[in-house]
Amino acid sequence: MKHTQRLIQVTGIIMLVIGLLITQNPLIAQSEAVDNTEPAEGLTLHVVQRGENLYRIALAYDTTIDTLAELNGITNVSSIFVGQRLLVPAGEDTSIPATHTVQAGETLANIADLYDLDWQYLLDLNQLANANRIYPGQVIALVPEAVTTPTPEPTPSNEPSQEPATDVPATDTVPNEAETEPGLGIVATPAEPSVTGIPFLHTVQSGETLFKIATRYGLTVNDLVTANSIADPTRIYSGQQLIIPNLEIPEAVVNLPEPLSYVQVNPILFKEGEAGSFVITTSTPITLTGTFLGSDLRIISQDGLQHMAIVGIPMYTVAGIYPVQLFVGASTTYTFNVRVIAGNYGAQYITLGADQAPLYDPVVDETELNLLNRITSEFTEPRLYGSNLSLPAAAAMNAPYGASRSINGGGFDRYHSGADFASPPGTNVLAAAPGKVVLADTLNIRGNAVVIDHGEGVFTAYAHMSSLLVSIGETVQTGQVIGLAGSTGRSTGPHLHWEVWVNGVPVNPLPWLQTALP
Repeated sequence: MKHTQRLIQVTGIIMLVIGLLITQNPLIAQSEAVDNTEPAEGLTLHVVQRGENLYRIALAYDTTIDTLAELNGITNVSSIFVGQRLLVPAGEDTSIPATHTVQAGETLANIADLYDLDWQYLLDLNQLANANRIYPGQVIALVPEAVTTPTPEPTPSNEPSQEPATDVPATDTVPNEAETEPGLGIVATPAEPSVTGIPFLHTVQSGETLFKIATRYGLTVNDLVTANSIADPTRIYSGQQLIIPNLEIPEAVVNLPEPLSYVQVNPILFKEGEAGSFVITTSTPITLTGTFLGSDLRIISQDGLQHMAIVGIPMYTVAGIYPVQLFVGASTTYTFNVRVIAGNYGAQYITLGADQAPLYDPVVDETELNLLNRITSEFTEPRLYGSNLSLPAAAAMNAPYGASRSINGGGFDRYHSGADFASPPGTNVLAAAPGKVVLADTLNIRGNAVVIDHGEGVFTAYAHMSSLLVSIGETVQTGQVIGLAGSTGRSTGPHLHWEVWVNGVPVNPLPWLQTALP
């Protein structure tokens, strides 16, 4: 009997504690209330979906974050979870979201028709200068509440900058000046993200970390590292612009001329100094050609229906909107826009010894680059590389791609065209993918160097080696030893300098290690 009474007392205490926990936890209390009661008059329920935040939900129901927080007892407006049920003000469902993110092939008229709006209304609402200059990834405001102050559109140019935004020591990486958002009526604000679907840009604010930004968008740190080719996740800076990768892809509103049936841009925002691709599907076999950034597209076709072109975005390509022209057969031309964003690779001081003075001359640099451009502009088939490239050395990377460089106090008139690995003298240098050796020689700047053709316009180059173990014309496999690390050419110490070239353009090698290739 005493045992039974004690059991009843313990059970009562446990139930009391559980009750107190539910009362003190607004999320649990809210969940219980929402699950078991109907919403009061004037309210309805919203179930949180992946990628949503309180700001986006507030816009959808024409209310405010504070109202939602008060209705649901939310103390931390940044902390909601997928599946959570929220009380929201009931109103007329217009089925029009606050914004629309442009995809390849869409026009302002298509978007306006989708939402039963007038294209001139969208043009005026977003303060766009030209309806024909929208681009994939651009966020178009559909309601006045989603509009913020636009900033001027930069004029595209392929002329190199005369000097970097900031002069810094060699050990530091400093951003270029933040790029402006061309032709937009809406931009992502520091307070709340505006969209969580197709990629858009987040501008890093003072005090933010990559973890905090990733959490805010329901992503992992690795998602952001991969999307932005970040070498060191602990080093981001105020004003840096990060691509927020795909979470969900809305249905596109595309009106393509026959026989085009599908156009994809990957990634949706191109970055200075990196590679991108266009994927085009046609309903009937057709010969497809095109141009981008003043060069012909190297288009690979399968059965005349599936077409793909890989492009390299040259360093010093100014951030802006650039047209892609597709020539379909002999009579049809289709043009769409692509946005290029700044690389923000920083700058470095480099000190070289007096014995290397003859190599300071920019003409020496230009001559060698012209040689490599001619070699890597060749286009061979078939493709020999797989979905990724492999590391060329078992060593830590100590200098990433892209930094503008001042040599011995001179102007910042050069940039680092590859990635450096801290390979001790005599260690193995490995082929990053299968291919054919098209150069194995001693160059002025790169010293003992090897260039491998992997097919379809993709090449890798390996420099400053102490000795070469392959010859021109030789076929190599992934991981094959092609040479030994050293310090030949214009070098301050033993290391491997590794480059990736796409159709004659040197691009950032790191994305080719981290993400699946086109």
